[in-house]
Amino acid sequence: MDERVREFVRDVAKTMVGLDVALFYQSNPSTFDTSSGIALRTHRGVGEIKPALERLASAGVLEVHVRADGRYSCYALARDTDVWNLLCMVSEAYHEKPDIRKKILMMLVEQQKREREAEALEDETIGEEPRV
Repeated sequence: MDERVREFVRDVAKTMVGLDVALFYQSNPSTFDTSSGIALRTHRGVGEIKPALERLASAGVLEVHVRADGRYSCYALARDTDVWNLLCMVSEAYHEKPDIRKKILMMLVEQQKREREAEALEDETIGEEPRV
């Protein structure tokens, strides 16, 4: 797997939802919509979509356009050739190379598992008195 694809999946997409949103924008590059609209288009909940959109925007993959005096934000694919080329690489790896798709999915599952374990550990330690 190309290192740029690996880094994108690990550091930007981070979840299956993040990957789905990135692949959605690669397939629909002229989309300009709110988080609710993207949730409908990707068959996900808004609560799942918002963190993914924010990660993609923070990474420069998406642009955020504030509308109606700040009442809502719309997301659009960044107009950057490097971003487009990266998304095309990710899409090709995921859709056309089954062995790499399997690796990408395993990366995301393992990452999610680590995050859940860390959250569970954090939940267990909340309320404990500090050890002396």
